[in-house]
Amino acid sequence: MKNKIPLFLNRTVFAEQMIDKYFKNSPNHIISDIGAGFGYMEHKIISVGAIWQPFDYVKKMDFSIIWDLNEQAPINVSKAGMVIFLEVLEHLGNPLLGIQHIANHTEKGGILILTVPNPQSSKNRINLLMKGTLYAFQEKHLAEYHVFTPWEHIVKYFLEQAGFEIVEYAIVDTYYLNDKPKSIKGKIKYFLERIIEKFDPKAKGMSYGLVAKKL
Repeated sequence: MKNKIPLFLNRTVFAEQMIDKYFKNSPNHIISDIGAGFGYMEHKIISVGAIWQPFDYVKKMDFSIIWDLNEQAPINVSKAGMVIFLEVLEHLGNPLLGIQHIANHTEKGGILILTVPNPQSSKNRINLLMKGTLYAFQEKHLAEYHVFTPWEHIVKYFLEQAGFEIVEYAIVDTYYLNDKPKSIKGKIKYFLERIIEKFDPKAKGMSYGLVAKKL
């Protein structure tokens, strides 16, 4: 029997559980939080005895370190034993280059915890059939700078090219599964989504998560 793919309610729960699982074997105590936003991961990172090193493309906190992933990591920062990289990759115009720069910033044996929107999701598949575009990657989403569609096989290829080994896959952001549709249209979509997910478990989750180890 094939192992079931683990499901997580949201990306924060996924990242916190992966920190608990992998930090004890981290090559150092630095956790780089890339795309740190308003610091939602700070408390968890500090709670395991790690040093939180927050990066972002724009400052949302005074102490964030600006890092454009088109460039190498800023000078005078510490290499990471673990990297948190949640819902950022889809915003990169050059995702492979960004991953390579993250790899250079990560110690050998370090862990990358990553989540991205799931193009294989049932919602995306139905939207593609009905409208010719993925649910989360329509033209209107360019305003959010959704410029890279993170298909699983491409993300894994980029990670491997940058010197990472994939060690775990998870289904993330499953909160919508508890929604109860009220309209006829909503009930039809709900039924179709569950049918698609029954035949392909990777169609569940608005996002998916990967854990990768730097070789």
